[in-house]
Amino acid sequence: MLVLGGGPAGTWAAVSAAAGGARVVLVDKARCGSSGPSAFGSTTVWNIPPGAARDEAVRRSHADGGHLGDPEWIHRVFDETHRRIEQLVGWGYRFPDDPRGGSPRVRMDGAGYLRRMRRTVLEAGVRVLDHHAALQLLRDGDGVIAGAAGVRQDDGFRTWTIRAGAVVVATGGCAFRSGGAGADVATGDGLLLAAEAGARLSGMEFSSAYSLGPALNSPTPAVHPSFASGLALRLATLYDENGDVVAGGRHAAFAAIADGRRVFAALDDVPETVRHWLARQGAVDRFRRVPLRAVLEGTVRGTGGLALTGPDCATTVAGLYGAGGVVSREVITGAVSGIGGHSGAWAIASGVWAGAGAARFARKRGGVGAVRPVPGAGLAARARIDPRAIVGLVQEHTLPLRRSYWRSAGSLRDSIAELDGMWPGAAFALGGTGAERVRAREVAALLAVARWTKHSALARTETRGMHRRTDHPEAGAEWRVRLMSGGLDSVWVSAERSRRVRSEAAAGVPGPSVVRGQVPVGLEPAPVLPEIPRIGPDQPEPDLTPPDRLAM
Repeated sequence: MLVLGGGPAGTWAAVSAAAGGARVVLVDKARCGSSGPSAFGSTTVWNIPPGAARDEAVRRSHADGGHLGDPEWIHRVFDETHRRIEQLVGWGYRFPDDPRGGSPRVRMDGAGYLRRMRRTVLEAGVRVLDHHAALQLLRDGDGVIAGAAGVRQDDGFRTWTIRAGAVVVATGGCAFRSGGAGADVATGDGLLLAAEAGARLSGMEFSSAYSLGPALNSPTPAVHPSFASGLALRLATLYDENGDVVAGGRHAAFAAIADGRRVFAALDDVPETVRHWLARQGAVDRFRRVPLRAVLEGTVRGTGGLALTGPDCATTVAGLYGAGGVVSREVITGAVSGIGGHSGAWAIASGVWAGAGAARFARKRGGVGAVRPVPGAGLAARARIDPRAIVGLVQEHTLPLRRSYWRSAGSLRDSIAELDGMWPGAAFALGGTGAERVRAREVAALLAVARWTKHSALARTETRGMHRRTDHPEAGAEWRVRLMSGGLDSVWVSAERSRRVRSEAAAGVPGPSVVRGQVPVGLEPAPVLPEIPRIGPDQPEPDLTPPDRLAM
C-alpha cells in the first residue's frame, strides 16, 4: 500500500500498515520527518488517562464545538492517543520535562518527534521516497484507487508510478501560502487529488483559523518555532499604535488589524529564546515592541477536510483512506479549531486507523490489474496562464480578515464569482514541465480549496465556532448538521445530520481493542441546500498520458 505525506499522520499510518503485514511505500513532496507545520515548534496532544478528567474533557469539547462533534469518536481518539504515546516512549522518544516537575507527556518538540517517527518508519521496513511529489491518483477498471503517479523533484523531475492495493492520503491541510511556519508545503494537494477521484469533503466552512505572527520587515524562509506553536504570544500583553492595551484578546486584536490599526506585543513578554531572533529580523521597534500581523492557517488548524465513512478512516472513494489534517476533524472538534492538542492527537489516532484499514483493504483486494490516472487540473503540457495571477486572486479572497474571519453573503458571493470564474481557465491552462508542473498542481489545489470554503461558508447561514457570519450572528438549532461539499467544474454543498459510528479496533495494530458498546444511530435524511451555480463554460477533460512506471 501507499502513503502520501510524511508528517505525523503519514508516519503513523505507515507504521500501522506495516504492523498489519502490508508492504508499504511512503512518498513526500518534501522530506519525511523534517517538513510541514509540525516540524516547527512544539506539538501538543490530548493525552489524558481514563477517568473523570477525560470524561469532562469529552463533554467540554463536544459543547465547545457547537455540538457537531461525536463523543464516541472523541473517546476513541483519547484511548488511541494515550496508548500510542506510551508506545512512542518505548521507541525512545523523550518528552520535555514540565517546569513544575515530571513529564506529563502532553507537549512534544515537533522536530524531535518527527525525527523519531522517521526512524521508526524506516525500522518498520517502510520504503521512504523523499522529494517525490504526487500529481495524480491511479484507479483500476472498477474505479477503485490503485496507487499514484508523480515526479521526482531531486532527480530531474523524472516521472514515477506506484501501483498499490490501497492509498492513504496524509498530505495535510491548506494555508493558502500565508507565510506561516512550515506551511509552505500545505497547499491542499491531497484535497484536490481526492476530489478529482470523486471524494466528498465536510466542514469546509470551518477554515478560518488565524494566528498572530510577527510583521517582519523582510521576507524570511520560516517564522520562529515559538510563533508557529503559538507559545510566543500566549502570555504577551497586546497594545495598539497609541500604546493602549488591546482589551478583548485575539478577537479584539484581529478587529484592530482589520480596521487598519497596528497591533504590538511587548518584547519583554516574549520568551527570551525568541528575543534575539526577532532583533536579527528587524522586528523590534524603538519602544521594544513587536509589530504583529494576522496569519491565516486555513484548514491546517481549521477543521474541514475529506469526509470519512467509518472508524477505519475510509473516504467516500473505494481504496482511498485519509489521516491527519487532510480529513475533516468535525467528529472531535466540531466547529472550532484543532489547536490545543486536538490536531496532534487526531494525527496519531487517525494515522493508526487509516494505516490499518488500508492494509486490511489491500490484503482483501489482492493483486492490482491495469490502472489509469485520474484526470486532473493543471496538467497541461505547457502553461498558458501565469500561476502568480491565480495565487494573487486566491489570497485576495482568503487572507484578509474581512474575507475569512468575518463573513457575509455579499462578501462570499463576490469571492465565489471571482474564484469560480477563474476555475475553467486555470484548470486547463495551468501546466508545464518539471518544477512548473508541480507548482501548477499546487496552484490548482489552492484555487479549488478556496472555492469549497467559500461555497460552504455561504451555505451555513449562522455563526458557529470559527465560522462567523456578520449577517447571521446567532447560532441556529436547525444548523446542527454537517455540510458536505465537492465538485470541481461545479461546486455543490448539501447538509447531512451528524451520525455516530461504532468503535472498533484497528486490525493488525498491537494494543487492546477500543469498544464502548454504543449502537450507532442511522443517518437521518436532511434537506439539500440550494446549489450555487458555477460561472463559466464546461471544458473537455485534458488528454493525459501515464508516466513511466517505477518498479517496486
